[in-house]
Amino acid sequence: MLDRPRAGYDAKGLDLGGFRLFPRLSVSETYDDNIFADESNTQDDLITSTAASLRLQSEWSRHDLRVLGQVRNQVFLDNGDQDRTEYVVRPRLRLDLAERNELVATAEQSRRVVGRDDPEDDGGDDEPTEFDRYFAELRYTHRFNRVFIGSEVSVRRDDYISSGDADRDRIQYRFGLPSGYELSAITDLKFEPFYRVRDFDDLDDDGDNRDSQAVGATVGFDTEVTRLFHVGLDVGFIANDFEDPDFDDSLDLIVDGDATWYVTALTTVKGRLAREDIASNQPGSSSRTRTTVGGEVQHELQHNILVNAQARYVQDDFRETDRIDDRAILGIGGEYLISRYVSLAADYQFEQRWSDEEDRDFTRNLVTLGLRTRF
Repeated sequence: MLDRPRAGYDAKGLDLGGFRLFPRLSVSETYDDNIFADESNTQDDLITSTAASLRLQSEWSRHDLRVLGQVRNQVFLDNGDQDRTEYVVRPRLRLDLAERNELVATAEQSRRVVGRDDPEDDGGDDEPTEFDRYFAELRYTHRFNRVFIGSEVSVRRDDYISSGDADRDRIQYRFGLPSGYELSAITDLKFEPFYRVRDFDDLDDDGDNRDSQAVGATVGFDTEVTRLFHVGLDVGFIANDFEDPDFDDSLDLIVDGDATWYVTALTTVKGRLAREDIASNQPGSSSRTRTTVGGEVQHELQHNILVNAQARYVQDDFRETDRIDDRAILGIGGEYLISRYVSLAADYQFEQRWSDEEDRDFTRNLVTLGLRTRF
């Protein structure tokens, strides 16, 4: 609903002849009552965020090229050593080949910061943990009649900045063979076997080797149950084979699902369900399983007044250890579209974590007010 066209309020972008450029700029102030997401060292602060983005989009009759560039700088009023700057550059090229075949190439180079509420954050009041991510993916899809088959290869490199985090540096390769059948104009059945290699540069602090090879497969579907209810779900398994004999090989369930219900012309409900295998930097743990269940309600009070509410539950289960983290995240927000170019936004978020590890529980409240501009 929030992404629906709104006459008189949608950004037109800048016509560059064959391309259209969409610039955005926002400034916001956030009050965070627990900036370190800590159980006992609860320090509050005001955070000034300045964010800018450029989205370049082709307007060709065939093929498609999009390039996204984003940067965000955060300045803490009383804790200057927590200041941070993140950015991302992400090009995507789609080539429409003969007979509905296509080739899609995607890349990314970004500077990221590990969030204080992330289970992999080391805690304490040290400077934020930063890392660079390099990503490339190539996907080819061939279609004949109602059948489609393809191949997909991707590589991702995470390179941490501080020398004390060298054991978190890793590279990951993934090879997939997605295929499926167009059951109808609104329903696709899908199947994808895949192979993944995860290679860490160093051993962890306990001297364990977290390198692994994994095979798996998913089956799923995308469909419109009705014109107003869309759902997609992939379910499968992943089998990890770890290099280190101290880590037990594992077979785990993986899930990836989304649903959208257009309740009325003004209200949309979205749901999310996921279960995934994630690399871990915790000593003595080979990896972790993250389960996410969430939902969001979006409503249009007026043509230029948009509100939303969301709730999310996240569980991180660390293998080979007794640590399980549970997080509950609740939020409400709204945006007032003053004109095509300017809007005001406000958000409130509450977060709480319960952990089996000592001193990892916390509660946190964040209130944000911001000004957004677009062209």
